[in-house]
Amino acid sequence: MPTLVTLLAAFLSTSASAQDLEPRRYVNVPIKQNFVRVAGGYSTGEVEVSPGIAVEDADLSMAGASLAYLRTFGLGGKAASVDLYVPYFCAEGSALIQGERGSRNTCGLGDARLRATYNFIGAPATDLNDFLKTPTTVVVGASFQVQAPTGAYDADRLLNIGANRWVFRPEIGMSVPLGKWSMEISAGARFFEDNDEFLVDSTSAQDPLYNLQVHAVYTFSRKQWLALMGNYFFGGETFRNGNPTQLRQENSRLGLVWNIAFDSRNLIQVNASRGVITRVGNDSTNVGVAWLHRWE
Repeated sequence: MPTLVTLLAAFLSTSASAQDLEPRRYVNVPIKQNFVRVAGGYSTGEVEVSPGIAVEDADLSMAGASLAYLRTFGLGGKAASVDLYVPYFCAEGSALIQGERGSRNTCGLGDARLRATYNFIGAPATDLNDFLKTPTTVVVGASFQVQAPTGAYDADRLLNIGANRWVFRPEIGMSVPLGKWSMEISAGARFFEDNDEFLVDSTSAQDPLYNLQVHAVYTFSRKQWLALMGNYFFGGETFRNGNPTQLRQENSRLGLVWNIAFDSRNLIQVNASRGVITRVGNDSTNVGVAWLHRWE
């Protein structure tokens, strides 16, 4: 039997980078539900200030907040959803980006993301009353996300909040219930449009970046669960005017997410993650807290 906290936690988006750790993305949810999420966080170390462009030799810190909205609905008899995420960041410090030293203290809107998710196995489209009576089963789903170049960007600067390029992210994932535990796995990729205004007169390009995630989720009660998270992302070599400027990434992160529901409509989430395998641009510590609210 699905718990109310599982219902609330189906929409958890932790960051806008290739370092995403997102438990409960592919689980069944009732249709005709609305979710809003308000979050804040802090990162220090090799933080991705220029999104999608990994940094080296960094002394950076970033604080930010985000607002996100999700709507669930039925599609072909299965549960689906669409969500929109808009962040705001402040960053300061210096780092090497594509072999050049940059420093900055800046604040601004980040790049907005829009995603559609479709659970095509084990996720029938049911209303809330029927959903609470439905046994938990294996769920398999897919999603497609578009990141738009809406963030603050200055072509004269190496370090920016926005990336000034479109990013496309297909992904497939599944969750398997095992009593109080559930195991989740997903695999995806990011495909990057070129940034033709990199340092004014240059073009920056990036190869696809691939991501694998594994989550072990333990449900303590109907109001509380904890997720142990890990990922591995690789690829993403960068080029400036066609010339290689950065090595292929081979990085991994570990993290925790702790969720406490106050009732069937409100949830508090605390999360933390740390880079554990770092070749390029992953030696950072991230912490955050979020409030999630549901309504019909």
